[in-house]
Amino acid sequence: MSIMNKTSVQLSKQGISINGKPTIILCASVFYFRIPRELWKDRLEKVKMAGYNCIDVYFPWNFHETQRDLWDFTDDKDVEAFLQMAAEEGLYVVARPGPYICSEWDGGALPAYLFTNTKMRLRDNDSVFLEHVGRWFDRILPILKRYELGQKGSIICVQLDNELDFFGCQDPTGYISALRDMAFAHDLEVPLVACAGQGDLFKASGNSKGVIPTCNFYPNDRDPEFESKVHEYVERLGNQNLPLMVTETNRSHFLLRRLLAAGAKLLGPYLQVSGTNFGFTNAANNWGNPLSFLTSDYDFGGMISSTGEVRAEALEGRLMSRILGAVGESLAQSVYSTDHELTLGGALSNEVTGPNALELQGGGYLYSLPNVSDNEQTVSIQIGDHSYPKQTKMTISKGRCPLLLAQTPLSHWGFQQGMLEFASAELFYSHTIGNHTILVFSGEGESELSFRMPELMNIETDGGIQVTRVEGSDLVFTANNGVSGSAFIILASGQVLEVRLLQREKALNLREVTADGSLVFDDLLKTASDADVPSIQWGIAPLNAGAPELGESSQHLGDKADFLENRGIYRGYAWYQAKIHANSAYPVHGVLLQDASDICSVYTDDTFHGTVVPGGGSLFVTFKEETSGNKMKLVVRSEIWGHSNFNDARLPAFHLNGQKGLTGAAAVTNILKLNSNWRFKAARSSSEHASYTNKSCETETWPIVNWGSWMTEHHPSYGYYKKTFYTSTESNAWFLHLPGTRSLVAVFVNGYEAGKVNPLTPYLDLSPWIKSGEENQLTLFLETFYSLETGDVILYEGLNAIDWELTSAGEKELWSQALIAQSNVVATDLPVELLPGSSAWLMGKIDQIDSTNCWKVMFSGTNIKLSIFFNGRLIGRIWTPSKTSRPQMRGGNERIAYVPRPWIQEQGDTLAILLESTEPDEIGVLEEIRFSSVSTEI
Repeated sequence: MSIMNKTSVQLSKQGISINGKPTIILCASVFYFRIPRELWKDRLEKVKMAGYNCIDVYFPWNFHETQRDLWDFTDDKDVEAFLQMAAEEGLYVVARPGPYICSEWDGGALPAYLFTNTKMRLRDNDSVFLEHVGRWFDRILPILKRYELGQKGSIICVQLDNELDFFGCQDPTGYISALRDMAFAHDLEVPLVACAGQGDLFKASGNSKGVIPTCNFYPNDRDPEFESKVHEYVERLGNQNLPLMVTETNRSHFLLRRLLAAGAKLLGPYLQVSGTNFGFTNAANNWGNPLSFLTSDYDFGGMISSTGEVRAEALEGRLMSRILGAVGESLAQSVYSTDHELTLGGALSNEVTGPNALELQGGGYLYSLPNVSDNEQTVSIQIGDHSYPKQTKMTISKGRCPLLLAQTPLSHWGFQQGMLEFASAELFYSHTIGNHTILVFSGEGESELSFRMPELMNIETDGGIQVTRVEGSDLVFTANNGVSGSAFIILASGQVLEVRLLQREKALNLREVTADGSLVFDDLLKTASDADVPSIQWGIAPLNAGAPELGESSQHLGDKADFLENRGIYRGYAWYQAKIHANSAYPVHGVLLQDASDICSVYTDDTFHGTVVPGGGSLFVTFKEETSGNKMKLVVRSEIWGHSNFNDARLPAFHLNGQKGLTGAAAVTNILKLNSNWRFKAARSSSEHASYTNKSCETETWPIVNWGSWMTEHHPSYGYYKKTFYTSTESNAWFLHLPGTRSLVAVFVNGYEAGKVNPLTPYLDLSPWIKSGEENQLTLFLETFYSLETGDVILYEGLNAIDWELTSAGEKELWSQALIAQSNVVATDLPVELLPGSSAWLMGKIDQIDSTNCWKVMFSGTNIKLSIFFNGRLIGRIWTPSKTSRPQMRGGNERIAYVPRPWIQEQGDTLAILLESTEPDEIGVLEEIRFSSVSTEI
């Protein structure tokens, strides 16, 4: 029994039917929140031009609620205007309101104020979280309701949450059911879906009644076993009388063709339309080693670039969509089949997979032959007792996946008799006017079409097609490599079948076939522009060490620092200022930051000590020269690059509720290296903690060894290392550091468990358990394997910073500061050099820039970080290659910023760039800023 609803979107194992019409959905991601409103229509038109009939769109909660209960659905956030445009373009919509969206977006779109409640279970059946979600759904779902298919718009389904099987949800059934009930309460009538990122349909959907599971596949595009995986899900969902809908996958149409032929009925390549993370909307996540920052440019190489340029993959999309249209509803209702007579010859199964065959409704097959090898392959197809091709050679280029017809009745195109027995070229266009039917094929290399035409009267050819009669009613059309042509088959009934063959490169550029059969071609990839590069007058305004004067709205924190979210700061920059009262007899070796992220630049008394990316953990920032004195001013500039869009246990910054800034800092006055003279006790498991970690444990008979040096035949190896040490009466902060360890270590201080250390979080605050000025006992329980490094054992001893003050600046505040700095600039030219740790505004006055084009701005330099504003908008953040400080930058081009055409002013434009030199021992250099225009007209 199919799943039906009042909007006439029907789902069954045969496929998707919309308003009674069987339809295969080809769906491109278009994210309004990464594209200026004035360019929404441009991107939607290009999606339609590429042959797609649907878009999917996330709705980021924290884009519309930037502060608690402060909502905005205007201008670039006008969801209704976007959905109206999609409907006007004739594009269906897969709506994805979250509440969590991932999308490499700040916090996966969860508002950062949620993270202050550490007891709340995000993305789970937690009443407090669901109460917050209810406020969001009360805003977004009524809009989606108005734009359902059959109402004002074209939404065909609504997705609940996103890839929940990646997350440790304790109650997926309860959670998804709660979201479903909210959707029902708002009278949504289109299907509700939940996508599985790792293939666990239950964890994604909770098997919640009325919620349809879908799949997100991100395979190696050339995995020869991929179809067999897809077939498993086709069968599993078919047992529930549901189609396989792939709501996310890779962008190549090579893979999309494989998915189609394997039985998928919705194909949703993720990010075919790129965009930009304007403002402070980037995310930080686990794509690095282990940490990465998402670039402002959000572009995975899909068919439309972040600047609107049309890429070659769009032509592949148009060609594939035409194949869907040419075969029509019989393909939309097809089922994957193993009961056929098609077999492959000439190539191994790890070179060309298949034939992967779909049995068409009404008879015949469409099958794929993906070449997953690195070389061109020559193959043949055995159909029953016949081998094809008969007169030519069938070659498949590397990276091609032809979609071919076999044993297909011509009744699909209105003929009472006749059969297309075999084709080595793709049918990509069909049209009938009266008794005249045109079938247009696309071939690569030599091509062959084999027809059975029992009522044949006459044949006429034009161009390079050759026709051979075989066994009376059989016709074989052939064409040599690079040859196009046509043939007219006239039947006794008076019907005319016109067969046209184009070489693939021509077929890719076919714009349309007119009513009279004329072929019209285009060149969608022409995007060059000869616009003049703007002339810019540059000026520079230096800032103080750490630039604390940029911060506004001072908050007094007391003797402990605090996470930024707890102080209502969710994006942008913050400046922590504190005092350190050290004994002048003890030199300060450095500062240890606690729970710090994302980017922290450390200064004491205006001396720069480095820019670091601690990943949410603690980190020791060493001083190049030891300092002494009884008072010290500490400044830590903290920038929120972005909250993690993905939950991961490896670093605190990867936690979905991970907070930013820091919770404290300590001046390190003594560094104890504790590698030697540990008393050791071997163990077989961790069950002996009670016996060997208490302070009174008898250790006289334990061997004395160096840290990590004990050898054993057991793997994994377990052991207790115990040592005593004395602490200073002048100190109140102690931190354990195990640099270089590749093992797991549980830490006990004076008999109390203090926590655990691992290779990615090698610091641990021991202060709550240490006794100042006394003997203390440290026990380390080591879990390791033979040859894994255990590193060193270091104890940092010092004094906590006190009297903390906090200021901050977001996008608007920084732009205001830039305008103030504009009156103090000194003329300069590029390149610009900055001393280590220094900051400055680089101001560019642009008198005239061509506003008929968009612009890419390319930056090059070293050891320098840039926040780039154009006419008041933060258009990008760039961190040039640096010696030590910078993490990996992922997600797009790390060097470009995008100036959209609609943001250019008639009376001159202002470019303001906040420069920060990030290396403690290297000059920061901004070498070049290069503008290039982008003409995106089609």
